[in-house]
Amino acid sequence: MLVDGDSHGFITYDTKHEALTGYTSDGTEKWRESRYFPTDVHCTVSCPDAVISATADMNGRESRTHTVWKTGGTSTVHSSSSRSLVVHWARDQNTWVATDESSVLWSESGHIHTKKFTEGVGDALGRVSADDSTLVVSVQPGSARTWSGYRFRLKGAPLSPVLVSDALPGSIGCLSAQQETMWTLGRKAVEYGLATGRKIREVPQFSSDCASSASTTVLGTFSAGTDQAQQQQTISLAPANRSAPLRKTVVNGDGEIGVFRDCGVVLSDGRLTILSADGGRHRTQVDAHSVVTTADGLVYSIGPSGKPERHGITAGKRQCRIT
Repeated sequence: MLVDGDSHGFITYDTKHEALTGYTSDGTEKWRESRYFPTDVHCTVSCPDAVISATADMNGRESRTHTVWKTGGTSTVHSSSSRSLVVHWARDQNTWVATDESSVLWSESGHIHTKKFTEGVGDALGRVSADDSTLVVSVQPGSARTWSGYRFRLKGAPLSPVLVSDALPGSIGCLSAQQETMWTLGRKAVEYGLATGRKIREVPQFSSDCASSASTTVLGTFSAGTDQAQQQQTISLAPANRSAPLRKTVVNGDGEIGVFRDCGVVLSDGRLTILSADGGRHRTQVDAHSVVTTADGLVYSIGPSGKPERHGITAGKRQCRIT
């Protein structure tokens, strides 16, 4: 499986051997990690440098959370008394944003700050905009039915959480700093303004995942199972122009989506498939069961051979192509 990637490299996870591996963009292996089961994995400033969160509740023999930092060929492990510390974004070992069972935490130049929730944190999810300028951490306090979204500006300002809304129907799925909007996941896909926290529009379909660019959001409704009908998944392209209609298509998909400019990237019947803003769909000859789309138009895929491949996206006004 592909876990994360950018123009500098990518990270894979071998489910059989429970091992993470970091590669440069040309496929050169830089590091391997199999000591802990990863709860969450993110590239830092550039892949394959990464931070791996291994929580105690996902590693049965551990009583503490371990955070593994991969920088070049070196590896550093920090342990925490928290059982569920998850790093959602990091620049380096001294500058990061995380959550644990009771707080949102952020460190800037090694100085750690916390925002505690009296009822604790029942669940949390973080998402970064494609231009790496904005992070939104969504938190479900205690047994609350709604979520709260906190915005962190990652460039040009001190790290500090700003409440976007405390009445979100689901966790954050994706966001676009250029559009100044974010979408939530769950029973309905709902778009909110990042500055105002106000609802902009909603799509009356369950949303499993989404990806946003400066001009388009791709929404995916996925379902688990091996039955043919269960594999049929609805993909919607929502343009930034809200007067334009949503473009919907149904694929026999594998639950992974991406976007570059106005081009959607999905898997359909085991192949890389490109969706265009005009509603066109092009199923390529690239066999794949896992895919990562980067903000600058690279696509990493893994097919039956298990060997990662690198492709590019050409985004035209009406057509999108894989190169």
